[in-house]
Amino acid sequence: MPVIGIDYEKCNNCQICLNACSGGMRCIKLDSEKHKIIFVDPHLCDSCGRCVGRCPSDAILFEKMGEMPAFEGVQEPSTLVSYESLHKFMISKRSIRGFKNEKIPRNVMEKILNSMKYAPTGANVRTLKVTIISDDDKIKKLSEAVTDALIASNAPGYSEALKKVKQQGKDMIFYKAPHVMVIHSNNPGDAMNSTIGLTYGMLSAQSLGIGSCWIGLAHGVLKSNKEIRENVAGIRGEIWGVIILGYPHNSQKYYRVPPRPELKIKGLEELS
Repeated sequence: MPVIGIDYEKCNNCQICLNACSGGMRCIKLDSEKHKIIFVDPHLCDSCGRCVGRCPSDAILFEKMGEMPAFEGVQEPSTLVSYESLHKFMISKRSIRGFKNEKIPRNVMEKILNSMKYAPTGANVRTLKVTIISDDDKIKKLSEAVTDALIASNAPGYSEALKKVKQQGKDMIFYKAPHVMVIHSNNPGDAMNSTIGLTYGMLSAQSLGIGSCWIGLAHGVLKSNKEIRENVAGIRGEIWGVIILGYPHNSQKYYRVPPRPELKIKGLEELS
């Protein structure tokens, strides 16, 4: 029960929260006789926080919802960063596969995770879990387990290549990254939620000078192989995504954005 009531000493009865209350649950209603907003049942609240965010007088009482970042006046995202700056930042995102032998400090990793928790989810369901693997030996063991599973699968395009890479002692799975991040849960609806969350995390990491890369091969093996998932990675539940994180090696510098083909678009011609 995150939202627990209304502070009537602060409430100016503007009724904005009435319209903000999401879905058909309506845990905030208008008492027509008393002509004031009333909080009906905290068990109906889905923790969306719209009433908290849209109340101009800060009159919504809540608990166990985490911190509430403050903005000066009305929250206007377009005033925080220009399109030009954001666009350049986003298109400069590269998949990094070479890292310095340096761990990310805890306080920096917490900043990345803090950005991830604000990623939107379907129906505001917050069931995602994150496991960070930072022990070099454990990462090596997991990489070897994923490699062996792919070799045994005879997957076209990977099995033979991984045999050669293994003989050379190279890590083609995690590229000797200092950290592996796995996002997982027991909620089938988190397939899309996790994708958004990891994207938030990778862009946040980039702002901190940290490189990242999606690791689809590890995702596939961990998703299908219970023994590796539970006994090597130490994770129970459905695996939704795997990325690596670390400070980029000097060899990973880019001087321009690689070209990309135009999107196939319909309907744009209808706009003026």
